[in-house]
Amino acid sequence: MRSRKTLMPLLAGLLGLHVSAAAYGQDTVTPVDLGLLRDSELSVVQKRLYSMEKRSELGVHVGLMPFDAYTVAPFARGSFTLHRSESFGLELNAGAGYGFKNSAYRELEGPAYGIAAEAYRYLGQAGVGVEWCPAYAKLNWRGKKVYHHNFYVLGGAGLTVEQSVLPAKDMAFGPGGSVGVGLRVFRGKAGSMRFELRDDIFIQSRAQTATAALKQNVSLSIGLSRFGKER
Repeated sequence: MRSRKTLMPLLAGLLGLHVSAAAYGQDTVTPVDLGLLRDSELSVVQKRLYSMEKRSELGVHVGLMPFDAYTVAPFARGSFTLHRSESFGLELNAGAGYGFKNSAYRELEGPAYGIAAEAYRYLGQAGVGVEWCPAYAKLNWRGKKVYHHNFYVLGGAGLTVEQSVLPAKDMAFGPGGSVGVGLRVFRGKAGSMRFELRDDIFIQSRAQTATAALKQNVSLSIGLSRFGKER
């Protein structure tokens, strides 16, 4: 009897604590009505750590045009981009280089064939265009460093200057368009490293044969750029 009298108050106390905890949980956890969310209110991407909007970008690039049938041309190019938003920018660019005869051309003009093919070497180019950045991403390299980068597409118009490799050395000025793709890896808030593949397509008038031809200069380049202050 004595043990039963002792257990009854203990059980009653435990039951009271359980009821109080349940009531407390019901009072503090209440459903929240979020209402109807619009697509513009949802985002799966965090805020960009490195912003380009309303900033200028000055770049210096070096590269190579290795795909021409008769020449190979190292070059340097400068670019100035005015970023109107994170995804859209206006660009000015100009470059200069020199196209050297490649092994195929030297073989043609050698004693085995003795052919002087009509070929033109790259000397320079200038153009205007737009830049569109559809993607911004982060890469975690081996858990030690995070690289912020974006992918961009280029398009524009310009003028290419070339010179005949024949002794006459006729000049050719070719108007045309340009397309390309690039990858920008941010080096902090002040600058970036850029990798580009460009294809300049232009109409070239050739004096030796009095003809016009459609020509492509495909180039690969790497460069460094620096951002200006936000306007």
